[in-house]
Amino acid sequence: MTIRNLHEMPWIGEDPVLDLANTVLCDAGPARGDIDLLADARLLASWRSRTLDRRLADLPLEDLTALRDLVRCALDAAAGQAALPESVRTRLNDLASAAPVTLFVSADGRLGQRETGGAADASVARQALALAAGPDQARLRRCYAPSCGMFFLARRRDQAWCSLGCGNRARSARRQSQPPA
Repeated sequence: MTIRNLHEMPWIGEDPVLDLANTVLCDAGPARGDIDLLADARLLASWRSRTLDRRLADLPLEDLTALRDLVRCALDAAAGQAALPESVRTRLNDLASAAPVTLFVSADGRLGQRETGGAADASVARQALALAAGPDQARLRRCYAPSCGMFFLARRRDQAWCSLGCGNRARSARRQSQPPA
């Protein structure tokens, strides 16, 4: 992720949970501080217009920030193959209980499920729990390239970065930090 992509947010629109979690760019701001996309009015408006979940985009800022903190904590633990902190697990479970899911059989005979209402925070909490503890947990990663810190679902077993640009920056930083031979 480069700063020039900051306003374009090309990483938004894939998954509501990741859209929310990735509203913080680690070590990307002035003096290597974090950039919080929800703290800047223009960036918040840009994020709200790009995220797929309209109900999530319409949440009040205070609720959005609180939900994001829970989701980031859960994903951070899951990406590190650690147990969810008890308080985070309990709060996400409580929120998710308000997101009803209905099972159905499709025309081709497969069992499916769909959400049938519920608040946006309940839906995102349910999806965050599924991501943090479900079958995709093994694919959940955090990008440790300089100025990134995004969560992503790896497409390959050895994928370490969220994008080619992050991989290039990480390799370049590693080369620059090595002493001359």
